[in-house]
Amino acid sequence: MLFISIHPRYAQAIIEGRKTVELRKRRPRAEMGSMVAIYATMPQCEVVATAILNRVEVKEPDRLWHDVRTKAAVTKHAYDTYFAGADLAVGIHLSQIRQLDCPIPLSDLRESWQGFQPPQQYRYLSAREQEFISLRGSTQIASLSCTGSAEHV
Repeated sequence: MLFISIHPRYAQAIIEGRKTVELRKRRPRAEMGSMVAIYATMPQCEVVATAILNRVEVKEPDRLWHDVRTKAAVTKHAYDTYFAGADLAVGIHLSQIRQLDCPIPLSDLRESWQGFQPPQQYRYLSAREQEFISLRGSTQIASLSCTGSAEHV
């Protein structure tokens, strides 16, 4: 599972379906079809959604823009500024985006994962960390309040 840090306005655009491609300067080594945890950075500081990694596209910045301009929820100016001087641009295509009913706050992540610091870009989760996100994000296991405590059904 890929754990990716995203500015809150872009995380919201992903949740709303206006953004299906996340832009990066480095290609993640995650398998197509794997789950992605979407972490909204300051001031939210919480996992707000999950998605499926549909594909990763790596091209020269001008060529990638042509493919993602209507899917990345950024202006051409912001895109050009971000990729200024870069030889390659990465588009992480997301599908099956699912907003968490109860976002997972940074305090819960730190309580469960000793020494956890949100990544600047992204990081890979261990099996135990993946299970934590999956269980907390699932509404099928039990009805969870947003404090994380299980309510009796």
